[in-house]
Amino acid sequence: MGNLADCQKLENTFSIKLVIFCDLAPLCAKYNQMKETDFTKVKPYNQDEEKTAQLARMFNTISGKYDQFNDIMTWGLARSWRKSSLLALKKFEPKQILDIAAGTGDMCIKSYKFLNPEHVTGVDISDKMLEMGRFKIEKAGLSDKIDLEVQDVASLTFADACFDAATIAFGIRNFEKLNDSLKQIHRVLRPAGHLLILEMNEPEKGILFKGYQLYTKVFVKLTSRLLSSDTEAYDYLQASMHAFPNGERLINILSENGFKLNKYRKFTFGVCSMYLVEKV
Repeated sequence: MGNLADCQKLENTFSIKLVIFCDLAPLCAKYNQMKETDFTKVKPYNQDEEKTAQLARMFNTISGKYDQFNDIMTWGLARSWRKSSLLALKKFEPKQILDIAAGTGDMCIKSYKFLNPEHVTGVDISDKMLEMGRFKIEKAGLSDKIDLEVQDVASLTFADACFDAATIAFGIRNFEKLNDSLKQIHRVLRPAGHLLILEMNEPEKGILFKGYQLYTKVFVKLTSRLLSSDTEAYDYLQASMHAFPNGERLINILSENGFKLNKYRKFTFGVCSMYLVEKV
């Protein structure tokens, strides 16, 4: 009798667990769908205006505090990540370098410092960010070696095959037209030219992931509100990081646009990734 009761109890427990699992399945599917949100739909202010126009306005607004916020978002490790990634380009000895989403000029300056090219050209959609960059470049004594221009990567005005390498540090997730932008980069690179991408992403699941979520949702959110009144800008920067494809998904997108993988590396428990690809 006891065995029968135990069997019925076990059957009931299994049935309850099965029902719970079935009820959770749609929620899991919804979560996975959220993870695959179209990153082009993640915008700072509204869904009606083009993303690029909103981003230009957003970065113009926060340009004076962007470097400080970037240090907070990257735990102060962005400098180290930039150096490590740029050194991966060193053996190719690029003479003409295009830095895309150049912002306040850090990658341009580091490119010249570590790679010693003939010239570096930086482009960005925010004229205010580039103003900050020009000040840094002048201070570094590199005004004759580095030029900055307001341009949208999706419609570059440079001639075909005029750069040996292109770099994008913490900017590719802001591209509204990713495929068009990659095609433009492919066009302006010389045969066998290289594209170096450095981008933030959420760490892999586990304790670190939970800790990172706590850090970004509490500390970063609080600090960003002290840095600027445009809180939507900083909310966007975090949301875009969550939505943008990374790892194998981004590598596949790059492959579809005429690039082959040369090197893929993760930094600091996976919170930042480097992609070095070659034009084919």
